[in-house]
Amino acid sequence: MTYNITAIIFIHILISLIYFAFILYRENLQQSVFRLIVVLLLPGAGIIFFMLSGLFSRVLKETENIEKSYQDYIKDKGHIHYVEDIDLQNELNTLPLVDLLTMGTQHQRRLSLVQLLKKDYSRYIGVLQKAVSNEDSETSHYAGAALVEIKKQFEKLLHSANEEYKNNSSDLSAIRNNIDAIKKYLLSGLPDKIEEKEFADNLSYLLGKYLEKDQARKQYFIDKIKLDLDLENYEHAREYCKKFCRRFPDEQEAYFMLLKFFYATSNLKSLKKVSDYIKDKQFNLSEKNRKMIDYWERFVESAV
Repeated sequence: MTYNITAIIFIHILISLIYFAFILYRENLQQSVFRLIVVLLLPGAGIIFFMLSGLFSRVLKETENIEKSYQDYIKDKGHIHYVEDIDLQNELNTLPLVDLLTMGTQHQRRLSLVQLLKKDYSRYIGVLQKAVSNEDSETSHYAGAALVEIKKQFEKLLHSANEEYKNNSSDLSAIRNNIDAIKKYLLSGLPDKIEEKEFADNLSYLLGKYLEKDQARKQYFIDKIKLDLDLENYEHAREYCKKFCRRFPDEQEAYFMLLKFFYATSNLKSLKKVSDYIKDKQFNLSEKNRKMIDYWERFVESAV
């Protein structure tokens, strides 16, 4: 019996020393001695514990490598630039800003606006305008202050572009910069009705002046015609529809602007002719344009 116990102890010590030598090859001396002591004090269980611990560590490391590889893939693809900076829990707990400003608590509304003011809040003008009428005075104050600041920034942009244009009114770059500044302001939703009419008139004039010198920009024709139709400057709209079709005879956009002109002026006969011409041309129409053609044809049929 004593012999058996001695043999077991000897085998246990031998296995422990072999394990120690193996670990010493992979780990530092302090870690290896610590593991040897644990293995000696816990026969069998010590080695099993470290084996399972190593297995779990390897699985965890592989999982982290997969996540890291995926993050690198996303960064390389340009889908997102700050993967590791995303606070997932915060994103999951974040409600749409409009909901927070209308349904959230006072604390949530104020916190949302403070976060918004740290960003490029010119993109949230519509939300800020709603927040101004919020029953919470502090939320309303933050939103009002943001709108005032945005308005100031637009005023600086408009003034700078206008000064550049005044100094060289024949320069296409100066005209284009002025056009872009006014378009941004009109699209922001900040101008009131009087300002909107004033800037729309000015923008129409600048677009016409630019197109006198350079007719290569299709979008400027579209913008000019739309503005003149909204302003009920039908003679100007007719003139630029003709110029657009002459300059871009194979572009469907030119004929659709002509359709809009005839629709706005209730010229059903010409509207039908242009619609038939578009179908005969066999343009590769988008779904939106096909629906427009169908609508105008039904409109003409119902009006006859």
